[in-house]
Amino acid sequence: MKYRRESFGTIDGQTIWQYWLENSQGYQLAVTEYGATITHLIMPDKAGKMANVVIGYDHLGDFVKQQAYFGATVGRVAGRIAHGTFELNGHKYQAPINNGLNTNHGGPHSFESQIWHSAVVEKNDAISIVFTLTSPDGENGFPGNLAVTTTYTLNEANEWLVDYQAITDKTTLFNPTCHVYLNLTGDFDQLVGKHTLQIDSDRFGAIQPDGLPTGELVPVTGSVFDLRQPQPLQAAFDSSAEQNTLVNGFDHPFLLNQTQNTADAILRDPESGRSITINTQGNAIVVYTANGFGDEPNLTDKAIQPHQAVAIEAQMMPDAIHHAGFGNIVLQPGEQYHRQTRYQLN
Repeated sequence: MKYRRESFGTIDGQTIWQYWLENSQGYQLAVTEYGATITHLIMPDKAGKMANVVIGYDHLGDFVKQQAYFGATVGRVAGRIAHGTFELNGHKYQAPINNGLNTNHGGPHSFESQIWHSAVVEKNDAISIVFTLTSPDGENGFPGNLAVTTTYTLNEANEWLVDYQAITDKTTLFNPTCHVYLNLTGDFDQLVGKHTLQIDSDRFGAIQPDGLPTGELVPVTGSVFDLRQPQPLQAAFDSSAEQNTLVNGFDHPFLLNQTQNTADAILRDPESGRSITINTQGNAIVVYTANGFGDEPNLTDKAIQPHQAVAIEAQMMPDAIHHAGFGNIVLQPGEQYHRQTRYQLN
C-alpha cells in the first residue's frame, strides 16, 4: 500500500489537499478535503486495463462549479425532508428550502461544499484518509454541535470502505451518504443502460414527481423495480414513458431486506467485466440514474448527458423522520454514531 498527497487547489488562500491511495494490485482511490469527496476510483477491466469509474474532475474549480454532489459526503441528512420541517423533543425546526418545496441533502452549502480536516492512517494492508468536520448548532436549521468523521479506506482485498462517525450535544437528525456516481465502462462517452443492477429488496419507496417519498412502500414484484435478480438499467429507461412511478429512470429508495450473507447490491458492466458489490449497515439504497443535470462542467468534450452514470446511495430511508417504518435517523446526545458501507471491487 502507498499514498501521496498533492495540492488540489486553493479556496480563500487555503490549500485543499487531495490524496491518492494505491494498493499492490494497482487499484487507486483519490479523495479530497473539499466536501470529503471521492474524485477518482481506478480499477481494471477483464483485460487488466485500468480506468476511472466515478464521475470526478481533475481540478478543484470544476467541483466547486458543479451542483450534482459528485462523489461528495452528503449531510446532515441525505435526501429530501418534506417542507424542510421536523420536530424533536417538542421543538419544531425549519431547514432551508433548496429543492422545490423541500430541503434536499442537508440544505444549501452543507457537507458537500465544506472544507474538511484530513489525516492519514496507515496499516500494512490498508490506508485510510480520515476527514473531520464540526457542524455548528443551528447550521441550516439543524440543532446541536455535530462532530462528524468520514473515513475512506482502500485495502489489499480490493475493498473500498466508507465509515461515518458522529456525536452531538443536542438531539438532532443525521443520515449521511456517499454520493458517488458510477460508470463501470470507464468511458464517460458511454451511458450506463447496459449495466446490470441487483438489490436485495422486496419493497421500494414510492415518490412524488418532485422526488419526495410518499411514505408508501410498494412491492417490487412484477415491475422494473424488481432487482432481486440482475436487471439492465436500460429496462427502467425504456419503461419511463409507460410507468408514472418512474422519473426518466430511477430516483427511488429501496428498503433492504438485510439478508445475512447476501449482498445488498451488485452493479456490473458486462462488457468491461467490472463489478462492485455493496454491503451497508443502513436500511436503504437510493438509486439515482442521473436522469438530468444542470450546468455541470463537461467530463469529456461533450456536455454531461442523462444516464451517463448511476449513483447508489447507501443510507437510511429518506424523509424517515416523517414516516413510520422508514427507520430511525435521530441522533441523541451521548450516542456514538457509526455506520459502514463496504464496496468490493471486482
